[in-house]
Amino acid sequence: MNTKILKTSGIYIRPPKPEEMDYIIKLWADPLSMAEVGGPVHLTEEQATKWFSRMVSPGSKTDRYFLIFNQSDQPVGEISFHRYDLSTGTAEFNIKVEHCHRGQGYAGKAVPLLLRYFFFDFGGKVMCDPVALDNQPGQKALIKLGFKKDASRQDVCLLKMTKEDFLDIYGNISP
Repeated sequence: MNTKILKTSGIYIRPPKPEEMDYIIKLWADPLSMAEVGGPVHLTEEQATKWFSRMVSPGSKTDRYFLIFNQSDQPVGEISFHRYDLSTGTAEFNIKVEHCHRGQGYAGKAVPLLLRYFFFDFGGKVMCDPVALDNQPGQKALIKLGFKKDASRQDVCLLKMTKEDFLDIYGNISP
């Protein structure tokens, strides 16, 4: 299990505790928070238990999942990467900030934390996000944070960031 806590001014990210699964279930079931990513996902207790085991405890070698917390220790969203491919050093990025907490800068602080972890601690090379073509807010937010469009796919807006891109934008920031 990954127990890493990553901090910056005003927020921190860490893997969820089992009792925080209720927050994840609530986040995923919220139509406003999930609108841009295909709509709400309703998990049964059995599905939630299987997901937690796969993503958090004991977890896997290819996925990392964190909750985003504000300075009041309240969860405000999630950030993660999935399907890490050892042969290419590539993983798929995910972030969701709960609708009622958007516009407060949480994503802009959480993304560099996760990317720093991915590139320096985990050893990844390229972070990708296949964003839905109609998810303009998601595309704009990631481009603003330094992701670049890759025209190799037409079915999605494929956004990527390399370790070199990260260093150019953020430098070798420490946790």
